[in-house]
Amino acid sequence: MNRLWDNPWVNRLLALLLAIGLFAYVNVESINNTRQSANDDTILVANKTQTVKVPLQVNANTDKYFITGYPSKVSVALTGTASLVTMTANTQNFRIIADLTKLGVGKHRVRLKAEGLNKDLSYSISPKSVTVDIQVRDNKTMPIQVRYNKASIASGYAAGEPKLSTRTVDVTGARSVIDSIAQVVANVSLSHNTRSTVDQEVLLQALDENGNTMNVVLAPQTVHVTLPISQPSKKLTVELKQTGTAVSGRTYVLSSDTKQVTVYGDQSSLDKLSKLTVDVDVSGISTTTTRTYNVTDLNDGISAASPKSLKVTVSVGNTGNDDNNNNGGSTASASTSSSSAASTSSASESDSSTSTSDNNG
Repeated sequence: MNRLWDNPWVNRLLALLLAIGLFAYVNVESINNTRQSANDDTILVANKTQTVKVPLQVNANTDKYFITGYPSKVSVALTGTASLVTMTANTQNFRIIADLTKLGVGKHRVRLKAEGLNKDLSYSISPKSVTVDIQVRDNKTMPIQVRYNKASIASGYAAGEPKLSTRTVDVTGARSVIDSIAQVVANVSLSHNTRSTVDQEVLLQALDENGNTMNVVLAPQTVHVTLPISQPSKKLTVELKQTGTAVSGRTYVLSSDTKQVTVYGDQSSLDKLSKLTVDVDVSGISTTTTRTYNVTDLNDGISAASPKSLKVTVSVGNTGNDDNNNNGGSTASASTSSSSAASTSSASESDSSTSTSDNNG
């Protein structure tokens, strides 16, 4: 075995194999690096197409004309190297323009063009052209009308005067459109059976006589609306009214510490009330009694009240008829006795006279 290793040819062969292995290892790494670099270069120079949405810029005399019909954004398909397309899509450092500077009133078909794109990029705009309507610009200030569904308000409640962050709005648009606007409205949304004040930021709408939305610019576009929702109220004087059949020989005095009551209900019902009448039934009452009445039970048009109830005191007294009857009987007896005495006296005098006459005879 030692003789094998001592052989110079064996050592030479091992050295050769080791050299071949080292050479292969070094070259594989180099080949892999070269391939990776080639792939990176291929990625950088490969073509790419990407579509982006960009705002459409309209060049026109907007102080004089009001222009409609064009989209706010258009699609642009960009084609070029991947790096350039990606950078352009991210920065959007170019513009798509509709040039109307040489056009007057009327409808026009205008071809769109791009400005600021790198010359190494190719592009396609969609749509390629747009139809615009150029009209003489006009401006008008109009009041804001608040609208809401009254059926959504709970029974017995009513809406008060709405409060707005601004009462008027500036309307800008084509003169023909401005002339056809009937009103600018703020539609307040109410939930079913609304019972409390509503605060909302409401989008304004310009409407014609038929309720169609008009294409105009409103400034401001929204308005803050506060719509007070509450129950209509009215302060009424309390009137106590005796009813029922009084107990014989008894008198009644009605009183209450509550002199006025604030009642709530629908406005039409409250308008019919001038006072709060409390019917106090004295039937069967022979001693002083206190009764409590719920105010809402006193009238169908009252849904709530403050205070909610009131106490009525029924003070009972005697009429005095029993004493008068007794006194009357005594007087009558006395009169009868006097009459009898008078008759007896007259009879005695008559008998005495008769006796005298007989004696004289």
